[in-house]
Amino acid sequence: MRLDLALVCSLSLAVLVAPLCAEATLTGINLGTHVDGPKVSASDLQGRVVLFEYWGVNCPPCVGSIHHLTELQAKYGRDNFLIVANHCQGGSADNTRTVWRGKASNDLVSVVDSGALPGSNVTGIPRCFLFDHEGKLVFDGSPSQVDGALEQAMRDNPGQMVAGRTYQKLTKEAATLGAQKTPLAATLKALRKAAEGDDAAAKDEADFLLGRVGEWQAEQLEKVGTARAEDPERCLAQVTKMAALLKGDELGEPFATLQDEFKKDKAFQTELKAAAALAAIRADADKCKLSKDPTSAKAQKSNQAAIAGIAANLKGLQKKFADTAAARRAAELSQEWGL
Repeated sequence: MRLDLALVCSLSLAVLVAPLCAEATLTGINLGTHVDGPKVSASDLQGRVVLFEYWGVNCPPCVGSIHHLTELQAKYGRDNFLIVANHCQGGSADNTRTVWRGKASNDLVSVVDSGALPGSNVTGIPRCFLFDHEGKLVFDGSPSQVDGALEQAMRDNPGQMVAGRTYQKLTKEAATLGAQKTPLAATLKALRKAAEGDDAAAKDEADFLLGRVGEWQAEQLEKVGTARAEDPERCLAQVTKMAALLKGDELGEPFATLQDEFKKDKAFQTELKAAAALAAIRADADKCKLSKDPTSAKAQKSNQAAIAGIAANLKGLQKKFADTAAARRAAELSQEWGL
């Protein structure tokens, strides 16, 4: 993908912070032509946190971001995180490579030319899109402002739990913990046994992994507590996931207890119903592009009935589910969309 040079240069003189582009996706990504750094394929992106950046050699803020991006790649490594720096201003690969290397602190970032991220709708650079390990877009904006979202995405990435060392004795256990696709009780039992055994190397690895698991479990409990009031759907999904992963182990007991509490908590159940109603309204808004470009969407006659229905449903939600997080968000959306 190449952007109009005049437009890009005019927009790139200021830091660009775009609203989250809900349609941007890694599915069907075009990785263009390899220019520098490690080569990557679409399959390499699966299961990893991915930062896809649009940049150009004639864009001063873009060139200024190169050092920062290469430092981020070095900080988090490539096992669970990949940066793809997509050049989009034309010119020779040699020139692009020379400019990049002149500012880069290492050769860890994958640099490509004329790639494209489906649904990104880029009109100015530098602009980066950050996806978590499940492929969900979590940040859309300037690379100078991505650090906080990236740190959170890396904390949420299960592979980070086992990162930071090599394993000689407990490779299978480390791989199971890093994948988090099957219940972990048997793996945790094996780790505790190794921690009490006579093999010093295995004991060291087991102690390290058990420490990481303990930190992870405590962090997930904290996140659940934070999300309970403002994001009940996310809270319930996380509790359900953790209860399943840790079923049969003492670390899973707090999550099983929370599951029982949620079923009996009428206020929480009301929050869930309100959140589901709001999700349906937002889906309708996405269909008519109201959530993406309210002014343009409202100008189209074919959208009038749908938008009127959305406005009525937002008001109805606020009335039916007053004092819920979804009702507060519905009020905010009514203002954002000018309804």
